[in-house]
Parts: sequence; C-alpha cells; structure tokens
Amino acid sequence: MVTDAPERVRSTEAGVLLACAAQGVTTTVHHVYGAVHFGTPGRYAAVVIALALFAVTALALSVSRRSSGPLRAVSWWIFWTGALVGFVLLFGTVEGLVTHIIAPIMEGGYPAAEPFDLVFQGTGVLHVVPAAATAALLTRLLKARRQASPSPA
Repeated sequence: MVTDAPERVRSTEAGVLLACAAQGVTTTVHHVYGAVHFGTPGRYAAVVIALALFAVTALALSVSRRSSGPLRAVSWWIFWTGALVGFVLLFGTVEGLVTHIIAPIMEGGYPAAEPFDLVFQGTGVLHVVPAAATAALLTRLLKARRQASPSPA
C-alpha cells in the first residue's frame, strides 16, 4: 500500500490513465464492431475521438509532471478535466448509461436501425464500468492531492 502522499498522487494518476485506456479499448471495440456489423462507418469517428482524447489527457499529465508553476497547474487540470468530461461523462454516462441502458428501457427496446446484438449492446453497456472506475479514481486523486499539498493547483 502506498502511504507517501506524493507517491499516492502519482499512483492514482496512473490509475486514472489506465481506466481511461480501458474506456478507450471498450469504445474502440464497440464502435468498430458497430461500424462493421451495422454498416455505419460514421462510428469510426468515436474511435478517433477516444484516441485523441486519450493522447491529450496523457500528454497533459506528462507535462504537469515535468513542469512547474502555472503550466503545471493548467496541464494537470486539463488531464483531470479530460478524464472526467471525456471518459466519464461522454463515453461512460452518455454512451454507456444513457444510450445502451436508459434509452432502451424508456423506449421499450432497441431502434430498428440497430436491433439487439449481444456483442454490440454488451460492449455498449460495458462503457459504464471503466467510467465508474475513472470517476472513483478522480475523486481519490483530488483527496490525495489535498493531503499532499495544503494548496493544490
């Protein structure tokens, strides 16, 4: 168990990146499968968005670890916000929870253009898992930063 506050921050940041990567893999499998299975190549855009978002998030964390002052603070908050907005809210909440869980329940099934397919719907629902892990880690990260420094960036 990590007990040193700065090390706990770094470890949790790495966990956030890992959870975001898991969300990226889930998104890629889901949307590539959907594009091929349903003949909807527009779904590939989600893969590009996930890859670009992960690249920005990872780059921002890297910059924050190698810089100081305002650049460090701004890049760290870009990392944290990118993980929250992109991987928790966009892919986890909108794509997973709303599109693949709530909407089918509210509408009494899946749309005709996208009939039930176990792999597609299963990977859609699966978006919720890495989103929940990312959200928990982001919360833990804020607490760890508070403990490591009385005035976090």
